[in-house]
Amino acid sequence: AVVSTQSTGDMEQEHDWVIGDKVIEGLRRVAARGKTFDFLARPHHLAHVSTLARAIPELKIVIDHIAKPLLSKSLSVCDDWKANMLSAASCPNVYCKISGLVTEVDPASHSTPWTPQTFQDHVTVVLEGFGAERCMIGSDWPVLRLTGANYKSVNELHKTLISGMSKEDQVKITGDNAARFYGLKI
Repeated sequence: AVVSTQSTGDMEQEHDWVIGDKVIEGLRRVAARGKTFDFLARPHHLAHVSTLARAIPELKIVIDHIAKPLLSKSLSVCDDWKANMLSAASCPNVYCKISGLVTEVDPASHSTPWTPQTFQDHVTVVLEGFGAERCMIGSDWPVLRLTGANYKSVNELHKTLISGMSKEDQVKITGDNAARFYGLKI
């Protein structure tokens, strides 16, 4: 059964496409059918998430891949990403998927090494903004294989990134929230 629709927004050249009248009307129909919206966004689209969430408060939105920030760079070069992510987090119908991390360290050649610390600052912003109730883990398999990583190593990375949280919160982030968001019976 179809439970969600996903954008290919990261491929769109137009930064404002997601707040166009036709898109908003289409997403209202998605919400009316009880479906959700996976927003595959880039940082330049992230500013529109809160606009979209407020225009269609009945639509549950998840930001995929934490909106693909420049993970090889520090947060000091990602001010807009952080501000826009926190703005999106202020909307109760918006969630964030911690996924696609390893593919965004060096998307051109996938040759830059990474450690959990490479991602910690960005993931901390997401966890603090959305809280344990509105974050979920996603694997990005099989795309992650482009980097030489595998499902197990990425799963371990995710566990490390949330290891400072309570066991209850870890269970929410690693499965319960996704089941609730997508309306899955598991």
